[in-house]
Parts: sequence; structure tokens; C-alpha cells
Amino acid sequence: MKKNVATILVLILVWGFTGIVVAAAGTPGDVPLNHWAYDAVKKLADDGIVDGYGSGRFCGDEPLTRFEFAVFVARAMAKKDKASAEDKILLEKLAVEYQAELKGLGIRVSALENRTDAIQISGTARVRFDQQSCGTLYDDRHINIDINYAYKFASGWTLKFENEWQRSFADPSLGNTAGWNALDPETNSGVDSQMEQMYITGPLAGTTADFGQFKYKPVYGLTMNTSVVGGQFTFGDTVKTTLSAANTYDKNGFSGIEVSWSANKTASIKVGYQTIDIDGIQTNYRSMGIDTKAGDFLIIAALAKSNNSTDNKAYCSELQYKAADPKIVGSGDIFVDYKKIPANAVYYTTKDLEDRILDINFKGVRFGFDYIPRKNTKFTLWCMDGKDITSRNDIKIYRGQMEFYF
Repeated sequence: MKKNVATILVLILVWGFTGIVVAAAGTPGDVPLNHWAYDAVKKLADDGIVDGYGSGRFCGDEPLTRFEFAVFVARAMAKKDKASAEDKILLEKLAVEYQAELKGLGIRVSALENRTDAIQISGTARVRFDQQSCGTLYDDRHINIDINYAYKFASGWTLKFENEWQRSFADPSLGNTAGWNALDPETNSGVDSQMEQMYITGPLAGTTADFGQFKYKPVYGLTMNTSVVGGQFTFGDTVKTTLSAANTYDKNGFSGIEVSWSANKTASIKVGYQTIDIDGIQTNYRSMGIDTKAGDFLIIAALAKSNNSTDNKAYCSELQYKAADPKIVGSGDIFVDYKKIPANAVYYTTKDLEDRILDINFKGVRFGFDYIPRKNTKFTLWCMDGKDITSRNDIKIYRGQMEFYF
């Protein structure tokens, strides 16, 4: 079933995107005489912007091929600076229509290229099957689409959006149970969400500034891994500092600082400090961690502590061998990590990522592998095995997942 669902999803995505390209490129042969391009080129010819077949006029009473139209458009582009505002609109419309043929002629449509460069779209489609064999029931079987948009609107500034949609195989009536608003651990039910991020980012007074709703994940996400609304400023190179001030989903105001030092090409050290106002009570979180590579091995370790009086220390470590690169077919990795994350030691909300919710109050190991069976895909299989820190109940969760990148 996983294979069929995944295949159908990919076919839909491919059909959707390639359909746009085919429509723009068109097909070889004559352009029908009732096509709007004849009137558009005739007007450009009458205005002296495009030359006809030697005589200087365009008759438009005989069918032309797409290639011949592209030749007319190429000639008109050479006189674009003499065109009226109305003629420039027609010329741009023709350039879009015959973009593929113009490229075949070696003509670069600069306005269109600039517009394409300004907008970037990427995303992930995911099919996931989670099953818990003991402890509180946690079965998550869904299909998910996560799309990211970036629009460059000024010098160095970009507007970024992230939309996410999800449907449960077991209960489609749950609606858009996706992403940051994935699962309420108290009711084990989905919560509606679509807009995961919406912010602007760009250079400001020697820093990189972010304003809006964005993801906040300092020091490998041990103390916080959530969505916030506010602002942050990042500056520095070898030693990079990020200052943040925002509100969390639970309307808790917080401020934070993270400092990351690239000790060399293979190792980094990070420290962080966050202060959060929860119902008028100030809670502080301190964390530090390190990541380093040794050949094909990646090692990550981090620890955190809050000013709560009990169960206020958390730590995690991970060992990974090799790396799965979606662009390289046959690449893969294997990994194992150990975590102890008491709820009192870190900050979280019921709207955080599914994996974040699973880690809260968990003590134990997670082990598995990633594999790239085809370009721009990734298959993941892992198992979590441990205990709930408070109840001491056993926890064992299995995951099988397929991702498609576009």
C-alpha cells in the first residue's frame, strides 16, 4: 500500500509541474490562424517594432510555425526601448509564449529570467507509518506535503512561506493535521495547521534579520524546537551569534541568545541561553553542545539545564555513519542516539513537531538507517526503545517512512 500511495503522489506532482512546462513550450508545427499571437505581432509590425518578410510588413494571412513567431519576437526585442507601454506588454506576453523557441535561437528573455530567479519553490512529500507496541497508544499513519516558497523582493531581502498539509490514512476526517500543529499528546488527535512559517529575512545594520513567524531551534533543538513569532538578528562568521525575541504558540514571551563557534572545518561548538515567561514565572534554559566529523562518522552531543527545582537536566548524543544524500542514488547512513529529556528541563508546546513531542519525557535509544533508492527520494526506518521518565512505562515506537523531494 505504501508503494502504491507513494507512486500515485509522485505521478500527481510530476504531472502538475510538467503540464505547466509543456503548455509553455507548445508543440512543433503551424500556429492556428485564430491564435492571439497573430494580432499581437501585427500590432507590433504596424507600430514599427517588428519587421516582416523583407517588405517591412507582417500580413498575418498565412499560418506560421512557432519558430517563425520566435524570429519575429526576437527582432522586436531588439527595438524594445522604442516600444510603447502597451507594445512592451504584448512583447513580454509573446516572449513568455515562445520562451522555449527563443532559447533555441539563443535569445535570453531577461525580464522572465529575473522573475523566475526571484521566486523559488521547493518541498517534500512524505508517507509515514508509525506504530507503538507498548505504553500509550501512538499510531501515526499519514501522507504529508510540505511546500516552501521564497520571493526576493528587494536587494538582499526575501519573503519566505511554508505551507503544510496532511491527511491521516486511518481517519481522513481529522483534517489538516500537519507539521508544527501535528499532534496533541493529551488527546492523541490532530490539530489544524497550514501556515508553518511566514517571515522576511535580509541584511540590516551588519546583521541578517528575520521578522515574522519562523522556526527556532538553538543548540540542536534540545531546549527548544518550536515555531515563534517575533524577530532575530544573526551576525559573525567564525563565531556566529543569534539574538532572538518573540512569542511562542502558547503566548509565552521569550528572549534568547545562541553562539556558534566553527572551531575548524569538521567541528563546531554551540552554547545557548533562553528566558521564557510562563504565566508570570520566569524560566531559564541553558544549553551547550558539539558536533564533529571523523572520517565517515558524525558525532553530536548536547546537554541542557533549566532553573526548575526537579528533573531539570537533559542530554542527548548521536553517532551517525556516512550520510544519505537525496541527489546520490545508493547513498545511505546508519545512526544511533541516546536521549534523556525530562519535561522540566526543556521548553515545548503541544503544537511542536511530532518527533519533538515523542522526545519529551523519553529516556532511551533510537536506531535506524536512511537510504536513497532513487534520486530525490529517501527511505527511513528506525525504532525508539526506552521508558517514560515520569511513569517508568516502557516505550517502543517503530517508523517506516518514504520522502520525495521537489
